[in-house]
Amino acid sequence: MADRSMPSSFDDDRETGFQKISRKLREEPLIPLGTLLTVLAVVNAWRAMRRGDHAQVQRMFRARVGAQAFTVMAMVAGGAYYGADREKRKELIKLEAQKRAEERHQKWLHELEVRDEEDKQLKAAMKRRQERVQQRRAEEKERAAKAETASQDAQGPAEEKKEGSNVLGALSNAGVWFGTKKSDDPKTPEENKAQDGGSEKKA
Repeated sequence: MADRSMPSSFDDDRETGFQKISRKLREEPLIPLGTLLTVLAVVNAWRAMRRGDHAQVQRMFRARVGAQAFTVMAMVAGGAYYGADREKRKELIKLEAQKRAEERHQKWLHELEVRDEEDKQLKAAMKRRQERVQQRRAEEKERAAKAETASQDAQGPAEEKKEGSNVLGALSNAGVWFGTKKSDDPKTPEENKAQDGGSEKKA
């Protein structure tokens, strides 16, 4: 959250200088009118002075004094007329400022809650992803263990049979040494006796 921009609730909505001047002009239009008349009288007096028309210069100076007096009267009358209205306006502006501050505070809290909820959702999604990965790894390990167990079970009987054959071979070899090994000649005991008798006669 540190790299994010500040919330929109921090946008400055105070009255600008141009808006204030416009409001003043609408409230007291006689003051700018008197100021404009004073400027025109001074400009005309300067032009008449360059032409050398002293009578026009005197008239313009008198007009300037009149315009200034008109401007001062407009300011005094406007102050007296708009005095109570200004107090009411100040109170209204103060109340509006408090209201805007409260709205900004509520917007800020709401945006913080929204961002907190987004962070919680992101963390929950990451946790679910990690759980799925761990579950997949556990399943793979379980399948590998089952396959290894099956291969060991398949190799067990073959090894036992091989060991059994080795034991039997050892026993048969031991029988040769002790004279208990059976003859490979498939003769019956009568034939053996007959053969033994014949060998005695010859002797």
